[in-house]
Amino acid sequence: MRASAPGADEFAAVVRDPVRFCRALLRQDVWPDQERILQALSTERRVAVKACHASGKTFVAGSAVLWFLSRYPDAIVVTTAPTWTQVEQVLWSEIHKAVQQSRIAFPVVNKTELRVGPGNYAIGLSTNEGVRFQGFHGRVLIVVDEAPGVAADIWEAIEGIRAGGDVRVLALGNPTIASGPFYDAFTANRGGWATFTISAFDSPNLQGLTLEELLALPDDELDRAPRPYLVTRRWVREKYAEWGPGHPLWEARVLGQFPRQAEDALISLAWLEAASLRTESDERGPLCAGLDVAGPGEDETVLVVREGSRIVSQLCWTKSDPRGDVVAALAPYRGRLETVNVDAVGIGYYLAKHLEDLGYPVRLINVGEASSDPERYRNSKAEFYWGLRLRFQEGDVAGLTDERTIGQLAGIRYSHNARGQVEIERKEDARKRGVKSPDRAEAVMLAFATPVVGQMLFVEDPSEESHAGAAPTNPFLEQVKEAMPGYFDPPLEPGEEPLTCGGCSFFGRKDGRGFCTLRLFYVDPPERACSSFDPALSDESYR
Repeated sequence: MRASAPGADEFAAVVRDPVRFCRALLRQDVWPDQERILQALSTERRVAVKACHASGKTFVAGSAVLWFLSRYPDAIVVTTAPTWTQVEQVLWSEIHKAVQQSRIAFPVVNKTELRVGPGNYAIGLSTNEGVRFQGFHGRVLIVVDEAPGVAADIWEAIEGIRAGGDVRVLALGNPTIASGPFYDAFTANRGGWATFTISAFDSPNLQGLTLEELLALPDDELDRAPRPYLVTRRWVREKYAEWGPGHPLWEARVLGQFPRQAEDALISLAWLEAASLRTESDERGPLCAGLDVAGPGEDETVLVVREGSRIVSQLCWTKSDPRGDVVAALAPYRGRLETVNVDAVGIGYYLAKHLEDLGYPVRLINVGEASSDPERYRNSKAEFYWGLRLRFQEGDVAGLTDERTIGQLAGIRYSHNARGQVEIERKEDARKRGVKSPDRAEAVMLAFATPVVGQMLFVEDPSEESHAGAAPTNPFLEQVKEAMPGYFDPPLEPGEEPLTCGGCSFFGRKDGRGFCTLRLFYVDPPERACSSFDPALSDESYR
């Protein structure tokens, strides 16, 4: 590597100062917050930056990589992020651009590798295996981009590298997850880090404006942007209208603050962020679709298609009659579609019938109907949404990449009513706090509304008289014994009624019918729900 413009002494002086290095040699226009981050990296061992969307944090990370390599002839730089796409196409894209415009003749940059000389190089890694971070010693800079999503094992491996030598860490990210090592850098472990927060209102395009002043600006003033590649006034105002104050995404992506998740939030933003990073799934097989049809005053008709736990397609239409678009969107999946769950309330019924006439496997779903577990859920909507919550909590959703969908799901609230039932906030109440109809969230919920099978045993009319001289019988018990012989251990004595079916499922009575209160089993044909399951005595319901 050689300097093509300044002399050797001047070059050495410039390289010692990361801000001068970026301005004079990389020809970059850094702004004050970026300057402070670079200066801190030259003196501090650990620097953490939580920032709003489009704040230039990855830009400054790429600049820091080139500065550290140029400053120290024995420097090693290791960059990482939660996914390979983020490493290659985001952080290393910034490094490639900086090298191309640099006044320094850097060697040719490979996709995620730059070798300046022996023992003087930068590489990009994306892994969940801490062992791959072993073997780096001496003078090392570790750049952790999108730090909230990096696995705990990697953070532990980084601490292992820090045990000896001149090791520095630069961690950057949108503060979407209020837990983990990145969160701790700003809270419990703050004393060991130099920390920075970048709000949209700190950036050059909004600096000096208050929220109230931004909302009052005329439309032509919204496009005023001294640095158009940074977060814009128009975007911030749009997100205020979409999310509103207090929404976790407003706090994280606009204000650069860790979200204060509302106690009544149905789905944690941390779970949603994890689902957005989880792009692959091992599941293959039939597809399920959810279709939420826009009603009067609602914004969009939304179709979501999933394969197992992975969302493979999401499309939205604002037109009043999207029938042709929906059919065209479903056509590529026709042979593999197991079900198309359609919200059948209102005009959704007619679109569902249209799809049914074309031969699609439609299930009409009325989320206002009673749930299959009325003791726990106010209605089917609460049951389906709670099932979706459990999926996110267990890490059983992948491919959630649409930002607006994440925002809508993060804004859904729930409560327990006087009967102890889970109920979802009504759309009317959500509108009162400035939240629009969550059409995209509803389509995701419908796509994951999985059919389950419940054991139903029909009881004869109790008023029916027994034959003269016949021993009194319990027709409900007789059906259980006939359907599942040998499941009562020890055998029942005459007149004795079981509390459980085969020691497994408790049975009771409702509306003259026997039912199993443990009837909710996920069923993947041809597998049976359990050994007590009898198709001849079953009835379908949805969770």
